[in-house]
Amino acid sequence: MQTSSLWISQHALGLWAAVLIVAVLAGDAGWRRARRRRLAATDGDGYLALRTGTAVILLALLAALFAMLAWNVHAHTALVRFDIALAQHLHDQLARGAQQIIALITYTGDPRLIALAAGVIAVLLAWRRRWRLFVPWCIALGGTAASGHLIKQLMQRSRPFDGHGFITETGFSFPSGHAAGSMVFFGLLAYLLLRRLPPRHHRATVAIAVALVTIIGFSRVLLQAHYLSDVLAGYALGACWLVLAIALAEQLRRNDLRKV
Repeated sequence: MQTSSLWISQHALGLWAAVLIVAVLAGDAGWRRARRRRLAATDGDGYLALRTGTAVILLALLAALFAMLAWNVHAHTALVRFDIALAQHLHDQLARGAQQIIALITYTGDPRLIALAAGVIAVLLAWRRRWRLFVPWCIALGGTAASGHLIKQLMQRSRPFDGHGFITETGFSFPSGHAAGSMVFFGLLAYLLLRRLPPRHHRATVAIAVALVTIIGFSRVLLQAHYLSDVLAGYALGACWLVLAIALAEQLRRNDLRKV
């Protein structure tokens, strides 16, 4: 465990880049697969459509992942020992110059910044009377913030380190609010843009959203603001709300189409 965490810390920036590349490629593959299914479909539904059955399966899998991570943290299993070893090695190995740059990047997912941007978008959606988008948007962003805060209070996990000089964090660590918030905000923003932009811009929209979510979440681990399991749990929590919001938006869209 010590050896693996040390190796990861020594190659942290390269692994960060590798994870980013893999995430973007996976997102692109998912987009291409969904597009092929749309072209082969005969029901006229868009490739962004998320059926209720599919949403339920995704929610069950994501909830199971989150529960597994929460149990490991609560029970102080080997995952926690790996978390601690990795945070310590990153603290010792990562150059201060690199941490300064990463600290600038991590502010992209600052909950206050996301809350401000989300509020502006909510006002625009309400002003344009896009209620079938406004409702899922508010539910997902509000639900993510509320559930994340509640779980932090229940778990009460301390952060890895404090006072290294680059960022100052207060409160508990599990799950990562940056990871959950960026997953929901940029995921739903991409969904809104995919509904409005011409198809030639869809691929780039998906790639940018995936890249931002990946960069922000793992920057928290590199800065030792969160343990790795905090970020993974934040992704799982955020993905739950993202799936719920998209499924709700799609159901409201189908209801409107039936009325026509």
